[in-house]
Amino acid sequence: MLGMLVAACGMSGQSSVTYTAYQLTCCATAEIEQVWKPGTEVDLHWTVETKKRAAPASGAHKIVIVVTLTGPYSDVATLKSSKGASHVVQGSVITMDDRVPPVEPAITTFLLPADLPAGYYNLSFTTDFGGGNSMESASVVSVGTP
Repeated sequence: MLGMLVAACGMSGQSSVTYTAYQLTCCATAEIEQVWKPGTEVDLHWTVETKKRAAPASGAHKIVIVVTLTGPYSDVATLKSSKGASHVVQGSVITMDDRVPPVEPAITTFLLPADLPAGYYNLSFTTDFGGGNSMESASVVSVGTP
């Protein structure tokens, strides 16, 4: 009889609690594929998506998104094989809690220096979920007339 009671208690603890999680996806293809011009401001607009997730025991789930532009490179093959870059432009940082819908549209803004050399640049996206968990992705951007 005791064995059945323990099993019954274990089954009641298996119900999962979920919450609506908010995540961001960047950007319209046209924003990435346009030629970026030195001396201008470039805005990357993020789309909010929702997903059901299992609720962990703790509260806030801070997410930090950093987008960086590095280059220039003479061609895409060199960009993909090289690590060194002479210019780095940091985009504005987005910080959010995945349990709270963004109040304002999420936008990463780049203020491109007027003397930024033309060429191909690596546009890298790093999303830090905290606790040592992160995700990285990248795109190629053309600045000026390479």
